[in-house]
Parts: sequence; C-alpha cells; structure tokens
Amino acid sequence: MNQGSSVVRGSLRLRMLSSATLVLVVFLGVVGGVVDNAFRQSAEQAVSERLQLHSYALIAASVEDDKGGAVDLYLPAELQEPGFNAMGSGLFGLVFTPGGNEVWRSGSALDLELGDLAKGVLLAQDTAGVVTFSELPAAAGRGPLFYLTYPVIWESALGDARFVYVVLQDFAPYSNEVTTFRESLWGWLIAAVVVLVLLQAAIMYWGLLPIAGLEHDLKAIEEGRQEYLVGQYPTEINGVTHSLNLLLSEERAQRERYRTTLADLAHSLKTPLAILKAEAEKPEQTVEQVAAAMDQQVTRMTDIVSYQLERAVSSSSKLFRNSTPIRPVVEKLVAAIRKVYKEKNIEFLEEVSSADFPGDERDLMELLGNLLDNACKYGLGKVRLVAAVVEGRVQLAVEDNGSGIPESDRDLVLERGLRLDSREAGQGIGLAIVAEIVDRYHGQIVITNSTLGGARIIVSFPLAWTETV
Repeated sequence: MNQGSSVVRGSLRLRMLSSATLVLVVFLGVVGGVVDNAFRQSAEQAVSERLQLHSYALIAASVEDDKGGAVDLYLPAELQEPGFNAMGSGLFGLVFTPGGNEVWRSGSALDLELGDLAKGVLLAQDTAGVVTFSELPAAAGRGPLFYLTYPVIWESALGDARFVYVVLQDFAPYSNEVTTFRESLWGWLIAAVVVLVLLQAAIMYWGLLPIAGLEHDLKAIEEGRQEYLVGQYPTEINGVTHSLNLLLSEERAQRERYRTTLADLAHSLKTPLAILKAEAEKPEQTVEQVAAAMDQQVTRMTDIVSYQLERAVSSSSKLFRNSTPIRPVVEKLVAAIRKVYKEKNIEFLEEVSSADFPGDERDLMELLGNLLDNACKYGLGKVRLVAAVVEGRVQLAVEDNGSGIPESDRDLVLERGLRLDSREAGQGIGLAIVAEIVDRYHGQIVITNSTLGGARIIVSFPLAWTETV
C-alpha cells in the first residue's frame, strides 16, 4: 500500500521524463549495438576483400621455376605492395604446398614464426579456388592475425602442382579502426540522449502547462479569488475540469443549504420559544400546565429540528401523494400564534374547508406558520385565513389589516434576508421560506391587496403532485 502510494504521489513530470529517458536509452543502446555490429562486419569484409586482392597480386607476381625437374614457384624479393617488403608492416605473404612445405615468404614475414598448429589451421582447406578468411589466434608473442588462404592448381608442362597462397594481416589496424568508430558512435549517442532528454523535458514542460494552469485556478478557488475553473483547457482534461466544476457547484449548493437550513431553523424555533416564554409568564398557570405546555413545545421543536436537518442532508425531497388535512394544522397554529401575540388581542377569521394539503404536514405547518406570523406581526389586530379548493387547486390565503405591501416591493419580500419594515424584529426570511416551499411543490404565490386593508398572500398547489425535486 505504501509503495503504491509513493508512486502515485511522485511527480508526473518526473515519472514521464524517467520513463521516456529509459526508453530512449534502451532504444539508442540497441541502435548503437546494431550499428556497431554492422560497422565491425563491414570492416571485416573490407579486410577480407583487401587480403583477397593481395592474394591475387601474389599469384600474378608468381613465376614458374622448373629447373629441378619439378614445378616450383619463384616470386621477386621486392613486390609492388610495400607492406610485403618491410618488416613490421603487419602484412605478410606466404606460399605453401598442401603438405605444409614453405615455398616462399615475403620480406615482411622473415621474423614470423608459425607453429605446426597455426600451419594446420592455415592449410586445413586446400580445395582449389575456395577462399578461406578467418582469424588466427595470438601466438609466439604476436597478437591475433586475420588470414586469407587461396589454394590454386598450377598447370605446367611438367604436370599440375598445388599451392596455397596465404596472406596475413595484423589485427591492430582493424581493432584501432573499430575502437575509434565505437568511441565516436557512443559519444554521439550519449550526446543525442542528453539533447533528446533536455528536449523531452522542454516538451513535457510545455505540454503540462495546462495542468499548471489548472493548479493555479484551483489555488485561486481555494483562496476565494474565483469560484469556478474558467480557464481554457485542452480537450484531454476538459472532462476533469467539468467534473470539478460540478463538484464545486454541488459543494456550494450544499453549503448554501446548510446556511439556509440554520437560518430557517432559527426562524422556526422562534414561535415555540415565544410560546414557552408566554406560558412561563402567566401567573395563573400551575406547574402541571406549564409542564404540559413545555412538553408540547419541546416536541414541536424536536420535530422542527428533525425536519430542518432532513432538508439539509438531502438536496431533494420526495413529495408523496399522501395528503395532510388543513383544518387540524390551522387550529394548532392559531392556538400557538394567539399565545405569542396575546398582547395584540388578534381576531382570527377562519374560513377553512375540508380541503387537504397535497404534501407533508411539516411543510404545511412551516408555510402557514410563517404566513400567520407575518400577518400578526404587521397587521393591526385582524387576520383572515381561507383554505379551499379553487379550480382544481388547493388554495391558501392569509390576509391582514395592516399597511399592506406596495406593488413595487412584492417581489423583494420573497427574497431571503430582505425586510421592508425594520421596526419589527426579525431576519426577513419568513416569506422566503414560504416561497421555497411553494417552489418545491410546483405551486404558485401571489401577493395582492386585502379587503381588510392590508396584504393578502395567496398560495396554491395542484391537488396531487408526485415528483422528486
């Protein structure tokens, strides 16, 4: 696990460069080996061809000598090829009979000692016209030699005679040539590796610049200087940046949901807390009555907390086809609101039919609770609530006898945190919560003037709606 993690954490540029360098070294090493072998074979072939030409020159310089009644050969002491005339030249010429008797040797070969083993190697093949080229191992204090043997049949009036022409050359010139070539070859290959690695590093730096740009943009997002990845990225990483932007968007939406939920939770808990305060301040209340009221409101607050947390955890809520009777919820809310606003002695006008709300009871309580709280807060003592089915839709209307909401401001009051009247305590999110619930149920919200003199807020929903939103 640690080994794999260390590989993953390594530099991408370093990993790519190391891999490319390894491949490059192996490839050029193979190329160098192939070229070196080809040059060596070519050099050996050149030696073979040169020795064969020398053998032809020796044959051409040979003269028949038959004074002794047998065919013999004579070659001049000085040959046209200077290498055969000077000792230490590294080029030697000899002529043997197939039986191993030496007929002639060049002036350069006067100090050349060939043992029986060497002669056996040189005369192993005596088929006329068949050239043999090979290497003679080091012997008698002398380094290895290249040799070429050329058996011939000398036709004469005295009869045919067989001779073997042998040309030898020191290994040193060939070895020096190959060594010089190898030094040059591997020097250039090493230089090529260095240049190509540097070029590859530059190409990788240029190719990975978009990733550096991505890193810069992510740093800017981390520091709050930008919200999303907005740079121009290559096609290969567009999918990654798109996914990251979706992730960032979802994270911001989730964070906004948490913030909204906390604000909604605080707003929703105000009513139960106000009721608890009002109950505690009643001097005529017995301990049992206060305890019962506390238990009721604590249960209500527990439900509110659970409801808001449930909304925060999930970005969607399933709106089932089950419905909630409106009348019991209205009665419960009106009773609670009376306790909160008992000093205002509010008159509630309820016109609630047997209609059902097509959704969760907690959403209905949140919606009506905020509408009633708003009406009581800004009204002048009279609130009307109407619940009925109108043209195939469940309609809830709450109105008051306050100063109303100017038509130019009716869209503003539905925005979170905006309040038209700063004289009343609050956070300005009550109607925003209502708007969010209406939107989740694909309902409609309309603000008009009330016949009571204040504002009239109407929300309506389809009788049945099932969808995940």
